[in-house]
Amino acid sequence: MSHRKHQTGSLYIVVIFVLVVMGFLATSLSRIEWSNNDAHAKDVIGLQAAFSAHSANELALREVYPPRANVTDEFDVGASCTAINGTTRAIPSAINCSDAQISCSPRGGELADGSRMYILTSVVNCGTGINEMRRSQEVWLRGQ
Repeated sequence: MSHRKHQTGSLYIVVIFVLVVMGFLATSLSRIEWSNNDAHAKDVIGLQAAFSAHSANELALREVYPPRANVTDEFDVGASCTAINGTTRAIPSAINCSDAQISCSPRGGELADGSRMYILTSVVNCGTGINEMRRSQEVWLRGQ
C-alpha cells in the first residue's frame, strides 16, 4: 500500500502539464488563423488596387488612341500624353479605393524613325490603415 500512496499526486501533475500544452497549442493555432485572415484580406485589397490601376490605364489609352473614322488618321500621342498627365480617374470598386492618379511622360530621346516613347502610369490606393495597399501599372506608348 505504501507504493500506492507515493503515486497519488502524479496524476495532477500530468493533467496540469497537458492543460498547459493544450493552451499553448490553442494560442498558436489562433495566431496562425488570424495571420491567414490578414494575408487573405491584403491579397483581395491588393488585387482590387491592381485591377483599378489597369482599368485607369485602359481609360487613358482610349483617350490617347480614340476611335478614328479613317485608318490613315494619325494620333498625336505627345499632345494626348500632356493632356492626361496629372489627371485622376474614378474607378468604381467594392473596396474603399482612391481615384487613380495618372501620369504620362516622354521617356528617352527620339528613336531612329523619328518617334518617341512615352510611359503612361496609373497609381491606386485601396484599403485603410494597416491594410492599405498601393498598386501601379505602366504602359509604354510609341508616338510621333
